[in-house]
Amino acid sequence: MFQRLFSGFMAFWMAIAPGGNVQTAGNTPETVSVTVEEQSPAPFTLERVREISFPDSPPNAADAVSYVAFRELMSGFEDGLFHPDNYLSTAQALRILRRIAARTELDPGPDSASDVDWGTAVDLFYMEEDNFRMNFRPKNSQVLVEYPDGTQELIEYQEVPDGAQVLDDNFPLYGKGVAVPPETPVTRAQLALLLYRFATFAGYDLSCTGDLSLRPDGASVPDYAKIPYSWAMEHDIFRTIVVDNLCPGLPVSRAQAALIFTALLADGVGEPVAVQITAAARNPFFVSKARDYHDAIQGAVDAAGQRYGATGLQVAVIERGRLTDTFAYGWATKGEDRMTPTHKMRIASISKILVGMAAARMRQDGLVDYSAPLGIYWDDSFVNPAHPDSPVTLKTLLTHTSSLADGGLTASSVRYRLSTGRGYTSAVPGSLDNWEYSNFGFGVLGMTLERVGNRTLDQLLNRYFFNIMDIDASFYAGDLYDSSKLVTLYSGGSVTRSLSSQLSRHNPGTPGSDGTVFAGGLVISVRDLGKVAALLANDGSYEGLQLLSPESVRVMESYDEQRVSDGFYQAMPIRYRADAYGRAGIYYHTGSAYGVFNGFSYDPQTGDGVVVLSVGASGARDTNGNYAVCGAIFDSVYHTIQQ
Repeated sequence: MFQRLFSGFMAFWMAIAPGGNVQTAGNTPETVSVTVEEQSPAPFTLERVREISFPDSPPNAADAVSYVAFRELMSGFEDGLFHPDNYLSTAQALRILRRIAARTELDPGPDSASDVDWGTAVDLFYMEEDNFRMNFRPKNSQVLVEYPDGTQELIEYQEVPDGAQVLDDNFPLYGKGVAVPPETPVTRAQLALLLYRFATFAGYDLSCTGDLSLRPDGASVPDYAKIPYSWAMEHDIFRTIVVDNLCPGLPVSRAQAALIFTALLADGVGEPVAVQITAAARNPFFVSKARDYHDAIQGAVDAAGQRYGATGLQVAVIERGRLTDTFAYGWATKGEDRMTPTHKMRIASISKILVGMAAARMRQDGLVDYSAPLGIYWDDSFVNPAHPDSPVTLKTLLTHTSSLADGGLTASSVRYRLSTGRGYTSAVPGSLDNWEYSNFGFGVLGMTLERVGNRTLDQLLNRYFFNIMDIDASFYAGDLYDSSKLVTLYSGGSVTRSLSSQLSRHNPGTPGSDGTVFAGGLVISVRDLGKVAALLANDGSYEGLQLLSPESVRVMESYDEQRVSDGFYQAMPIRYRADAYGRAGIYYHTGSAYGVFNGFSYDPQTGDGVVVLSVGASGARDTNGNYAVCGAIFDSVYHTIQQ
């Protein structure tokens, strides 16, 4: 079979069909933006592949994008762009495998009932427009079954009756009659399974150890994907997108798909240009100093907890834009529940960073304008009567220069106070000379974003970030997906917020109706908050997925060259402080409420970061303006992981 496969692909190299309109992997019909003119066969080189290019191809995947476009496995959209950050669906992945099968003479046709039908390997999809279906299933093959509650299991195929496996425009009916929409974004684990089944049919080398233990999150790979994921890593197919953590539940972007399918052909048929591209894209093994010095860092965390009287501590470490390690100390509930990095705690004013991220993403999507008068988002006129020519804007809210006076945070109260002129101070909106930290301003900001998005801020954050990054967080503890690991809040040894009081809080459900939680009410674990720090430290990219554009992060980090009274520069809404904890400068934010004293920080030059959540500790401050319990850990970790 391999001889026929290789000869078929050799024939494909020597006779590339002219480009044209093609239905390819994407959310809408695509067109190849550059065509290859008919000419005598030319040497197949990387330079020839690069004749097809897209202006939005990311540098690390540009050659792979050009390669899959040249091979007509994927292509660009009608606007001439590749849209590398769009997610690949399962249907699109299967279309690409179908094209590989056709171009390598692996598929004799849709009516075949022999073991040469590539569906015997993939065993997942029926699609009319590509004219193939699953006519033959080998005995004893396994099928992944997904049930309505989200659980999965592997079953032997013969348990699925013949004729019951096909549903028009949907996946095969699995076991219990569950049909999964084919346009659902494919995860890394699911794609590994698809590639492995295709490779089985195609006769590729399937050797692998099955050992994922060298990766920090190897145990998180689902059982059905352990062997496929191991194979994909050891054959360099996923080494083009995996840097450290395997992240099996993450979706796959189109740019990552280009790298993966190029690497598949490099490994499967040894095509030289694909081999060249894959070798250049292969990520070296990630070395984490935090993990190398885990015990030393844990000692520093324990020492800080003891020195500052903390009931409990959580710490996350970010290195080069990736969450690499977490630590815990003490109790989540005294004498009952030991603290872990996955316990969820109120993060107080660090919540403002998440409100700012939602604003940044909505600005990126063209939904809000930071310089527009605030009133337009309320269908009203909001003007500080003392300074009618200086508008209150989203930027002034983000920088604590709005001139808004504290008041009630219901929609009716905000509208009344700001439209009648009673809700302002004498400060000039937008002036750092009148900087005044404003929790009320962030309540108004959160309500405004909800009004524009017609969704609660929880829903917006889930949509933009949390669902993709596998983060469980909420402004209302009672609405967490898993509230079993909630932290009791203490101050001075006494309970300030019990578990039951926190769990009684639920979202009112009406966007823009309640702004009381946005200044400091988010509940999240340090592990998940560390992912947020990694995203910002890596210019809006999380594990290769661009969730915020680099420009949006730059706007969040931008500040005027005027320090506020505490000696930092006010960005939107994070702060910047130069020469801190052995670094040239860090972006950071503090948070305190009901006995928690927290710190969030990252070094924009190296992509390193440290997040500390504490409960019951002293509120003393260090010389950098952070809570001392956090600053002590910042200082130790930043020096330990210094590159």
